[in-house]
Amino acid sequence: MDWIKWTWVLFVAVSVAILVRFFVWLLPATAIQHASDVDAAVRGIEAASESLPESPVAEVPSETPEAPGPRRPPASPAIPWPAADPDATDLWDSLYAEMWPLPKPAPAVEPEPPEAFHLRRIRWGMTGAEVRAAESLTPLRENAQSLTYLTTTIHLPCLLTYHFTRDRLVRAHLSFSDVAGRHLPPLSIAQAQRRFLFLREQLRQRYGEPMIHTTRVPRDVTALQRRLQKQDELTQQYDVEIAEVEERLRQQRARLNTRYERWQRREELVARGLAPYERDLRDLKKWKQEALETAKQARQDIHHHQQADARTPLVAVMIARWPFARELHDIDLRLDLRSQVPRLDIRYRAARPALDTVGMDEL
Repeated sequence: MDWIKWTWVLFVAVSVAILVRFFVWLLPATAIQHASDVDAAVRGIEAASESLPESPVAEVPSETPEAPGPRRPPASPAIPWPAADPDATDLWDSLYAEMWPLPKPAPAVEPEPPEAFHLRRIRWGMTGAEVRAAESLTPLRENAQSLTYLTTTIHLPCLLTYHFTRDRLVRAHLSFSDVAGRHLPPLSIAQAQRRFLFLREQLRQRYGEPMIHTTRVPRDVTALQRRLQKQDELTQQYDVEIAEVEERLRQQRARLNTRYERWQRREELVARGLAPYERDLRDLKKWKQEALETAKQARQDIHHHQQADARTPLVAVMIARWPFARELHDIDLRLDLRSQVPRLDIRYRAARPALDTVGMDEL
């Protein structure tokens, strides 16, 4: 068994020797040349240091006498460092550059500036085809002067209309309320006011403080005035009817008293004959009193409305304007409460001169 073990050890040693020889044979010629160059440089430096003459060292007299004590060994003479061999320096630099090459700096790539849009993904002056490509939606309506889309802005549904002049985009209109109710649900007054405040804040953060204009109107008292006028007319009519019924009642009483003058139950018969007239008279007086009360209430309501107008008049139209915003466009945010369905719109107009004013008569 021992001879098998030694045979295996000998086989491994021979294999390692063959592999070492093989790797030495495969070693690149540049590495061998580098080693030869390094050895030659070292030998050149040693030869230069041996050929230098010894420089005498001048004795520097000591200004102060040495204190008694053990003597120190004399300082060794200063040997100057041999001058650097330019060939050897270039060799080391070339070796260093080849063995550890510096990474080449990547070329500076200037970032492309973001594409500037004026509204959504459009720019003023675009053609109709360019606007269609930018929106990538199917328009609800389109013609040579406008394009209308059903879309959303800041998660709010709206009708977006682009207006063109000579196939150049000059205006845009965002409507958040559809009066017809075909494409958008109608807004209540509270919804319209809340969305107006939200949109105004969004535009304020983007374009700064706006110019605010508010149109106020007095409260509508037309219906109350008509009611008061009607009740006054009814009161006058009731006065005329009551006077006529009272006159008929007087005449009827006289006739019945004459007719039943000799009857034993004269009072009962007269009262029975006058009952219809008295009933009509009571009804007329009751209706007159109701008319008077209704007219009084109408006068009070009118007075309350006038006092409320003096304190806080109603808002009819609220407008927030950003004229010449960022030198790009004029912006109007408008809330109109005068109609039955409130209207909320944002209107953009390009702040540019007319595209073609040649031949225009300014007068």
